[in-house]
Amino acid sequence: EVEKTGDATAYVKGLLDRKERLMGFGHRVYRAEDPRARTLRRTAKELNAPRYAVAEALEQAALKELRERQPDRVLETNVEFWAAIILDFAEVPAPLFTSMFTAARTAGWSAHILEQKRTGRLIRPSARYVGKGPRKPEDVEGWDDSVGMLHS
Repeated sequence: EVEKTGDATAYVKGLLDRKERLMGFGHRVYRAEDPRARTLRRTAKELNAPRYAVAEALEQAALKELRERQPDRVLETNVEFWAAIILDFAEVPAPLFTSMFTAARTAGWSAHILEQKRTGRLIRPSARYVGKGPRKPEDVEGWDDSVGMLHS
C-alpha cells in the first residue's frame, strides 16, 4: 500500500488507529534497535533492494508514531522487518517468509534445548501451540501440486 500511495505515515497511523499489529517492531530481549536489523538494513541498501526506500520510509514513520503513542515503551526495529525486505529481494515467495524465519532460528532453538537439558533451567518460559493441527503441503495457500512447491 505504501508503494502505491507514497504515504508511509498515513499507513502506519491507519494501522495503529485500527489497533492492528505493526510487524517488525519490538523485541523481548533487545530494548534498543536489534543489531541484526541494522546489519540487514545495510545489506538491503548495499544490494540496492527495490523496496529499500519504501521500507526505510515505513520504518521511520513507524518509529516516530510508536514513540509518540507509547513514549514509555521501547519499540525499535527488529530483525523480521529488514529480513522480509531481504527475502523479497531474493524472490522468496511471501507465504514462505515465516518458514524461512523459523528455519533460520532452528539451530539456536536446538542449542537452547540442549543447554536447558544440561543445566535443568529454562532459558525462557515455554509456550504452548494452540493453532491448527498438522497440515498437508497442499493445504497451504499457494501450494502448486504440479511442481510440488509454493507460488506467490
